[in-house]
Order: sequence, then structure tokens, then C-alpha cells
Amino acid sequence: MASPAVPQLSVAPTRDGAWSVNERGPGRIAIAYFPSKWGAIRHAVRVARTQARCRVALFESNGIKRLERDYDHGPEIHRVEMP
Repeated sequence: MASPAVPQLSVAPTRDGAWSVNERGPGRIAIAYFPSKWGAIRHAVRVARTQARCRVALFESNGIKRLERDYDHGPEIHRVEMP
């Protein structure tokens, strides 16, 4: 299990057929709903790419984790080079 400092995004179907993306991280808890699975996954990956470290997990309707991926860009991605 990841440490609490690493933001985690969970993509899962809802009972009414929509898809939710739950984001839990230090100082932030958010949820977003999407009409399609693809839209929810795309949103989760975009959010993960903006973080230095992040974990994305995809869950099925029965609650079983289908896949999980860690994004670790390190602090160098957030540096701005000045000429």
C-alpha cells in the first residue's frame, strides 16, 4: 500500500452507469463523474501526469482492482529553466 503522502486516483463505475474518479492526497479530496469509462481514465491520467508522484487504480463493478499504475516523474518535471 502506498504511503499517505502519495496522491491516489481511483476510477470505478457507479451504480447508475456513470464512472467516477476519486482523488485522495495530502490536503485534497475530490471526486468527478464521467459518462464513459474512457473519459474517466483519460482524466485520471491527466491528473496523474501533473503530480510528481501519483497512483492510478481501475476498479470493476464488483470492487476488484483490475489494474494499477504508479506515475513517478520526480521533482525535475516541475523545474523551469531560465536562459
